Amino acid sequence: MRERDADAATLTSSFPSTTAAGLSILGTGTAPGRTGMLGYTQRDPATGRLAAVVQWKDLGDPADVQREPTVLETLAAAGVAVSAPGPRKFAGSGMSQAALRGPVHVAAETFEQRVDATAAALRGPGPERRLVYLYQGDVDKTGHGFGWDSWQWGDALEATDRELRRLLRSVPRGTLVVVTADHGQIRADLGTQWDVATDPELRPGVALVGGEPRALHVYAEPGTDPADVAARWTGRLGDHAVVLLREQAVSGGWFGPVAEHVLPAVGDVVVAMTGAATVVDSRVHSPAARALPGVHGSLTPHEMLVPLLVAVA
Repeated sequence: MRERDADAATLTSSFPSTTAAGLSILGTGTAPGRTGMLGYTQRDPATGRLAAVVQWKDLGDPADVQREPTVLETLAAAGVAVSAPGPRKFAGSGMSQAALRGPVHVAAETFEQRVDATAAALRGPGPERRLVYLYQGDVDKTGHGFGWDSWQWGDALEATDRELRRLLRSVPRGTLVVVTADHGQIRADLGTQWDVATDPELRPGVALVGGEPRALHVYAEPGTDPADVAARWTGRLGDHAVVLLREQAVSGGWFGPVAEHVLPAVGDVVVAMTGAATVVDSRVHSPAARALPGVHGSLTPHEMLVPLLVAVA
């Protein structure tokens, strides 16, 4: 698709600019405040525990957490043949059932196999109207591990580009191919990182820290005034963060319109990191996770602006 870069448009991702929120937007056409998909981790209001959204660990029924109808299930109900090739482990996963429910899952482990499965689904027998949702996570994964400016990331992008060009050659003439992303990425400055677990200004009054190192949901301990937590975090992080109380973030539209059942999952304090700074919690983040060079989630252009490429085979 590289030859089409000159015709590319730009879209803006959500806050937080991260997988759970971004894929839910692609899946439903609405904002995190309605989908309830607010970050890599978030508090489950039913249990009070910190839940892992992407892995769907310690969360309840996906249809209860994410109550918006998906685009894919709406199209399937209208008679469109909708399929989604992907690794077997994603079939029926909580994340898939929440954000992307509706398609028939087609097992395909590698991206090359998923491209083949996409072409086969569009060429095979069946209804005239067909849609395939094709996801590629290797570029993001490589960026996390090596940084978006590394040769490894460049190789991953080149490999994806080759397969997308092969996809255009393989699908039926007239097929509309739309390529975009759920978020961007920056390289973290690991010298500008705070650890809630050991920091005397950040830890007091904090029960849980959700989200990710660039976009945090800070949940206050019972009896603690969130305004006190926000004031301490503001003083400690300074210009490296924008710190808002929950009601300020919601009224400011950070999550879009927020449904009543989603509100308790939003942090009492919401933090968006600036520059390349991060905040971690070594009680839940492993040393390897704290050292990742590639991060995303916040409001900077590199994290929020994503390409939109449109081609007709």
